[in-house]
Amino acid sequence: MTPASTYEETYHQVRFAYDRRRAAPWKAIARYLQRWIDPNANCLELGAGYGEFSKAIRAARKWALDQNPSLPEYWGPEITPLIQDALAPLPVESSSVGTVFASNFFEHFTPEEGRQILGEALRVLKPGGRFIAVQPNFRLEPRRYFDDYTHKTIYTDEGFRGFLESSGFRVVHAEPRFTPFTMKSRWPTAEWMVDLYLGLPYRPLAGQFLVIAEPLAETAHTRGAR
Repeated sequence: MTPASTYEETYHQVRFAYDRRRAAPWKAIARYLQRWIDPNANCLELGAGYGEFSKAIRAARKWALDQNPSLPEYWGPEITPLIQDALAPLPVESSSVGTVFASNFFEHFTPEEGRQILGEALRVLKPGGRFIAVQPNFRLEPRRYFDDYTHKTIYTDEGFRGFLESSGFRVVHAEPRFTPFTMKSRWPTAEWMVDLYLGLPYRPLAGQFLVIAEPLAETAHTRGAR
């Protein structure tokens, strides 16, 4: 059997090889999302990949989670690496994180596994904290959705909203058309072009959605803290 670390490294080589050109679009995306992210609170990124979002966002302390042990070399010293299975408990204190962010992440898990991960996100988020996800939108890109052989679950913007709302969150902002399906497509790489694209009222070539949610006023772990 192939060791997990080798499998993860092979996946990044085959489907997600490092490309320095992704840094510029992610700087623009982080700048767009910063309005929903408290720069004085902690931030946790799930499935961080090469860490472009975590490096670009302003936050007090940053954690990045991934299974691939070769990725932290791309992250920089300001990011605390969490190299572990996403289904394992997070070594992060309850109610200590202002933002949990995930990009192209939940489609790699079953709904049951995704609900377990969201439960940990609820635990670590502080009151008023935010969960932010960027996900491929099956409604917009059904033909290419399973080009990635590790995709397990189909999500649309509406379906993911329901998934969050049934898992202890309330959606406060959503954009069904956020960015193109993949940065390998005809996606602009210059920061100013991405800024311009994100400012459009209608975004051509969009294949991913954005959703921002907050924990419901009272969740299981906050009730238990009384």
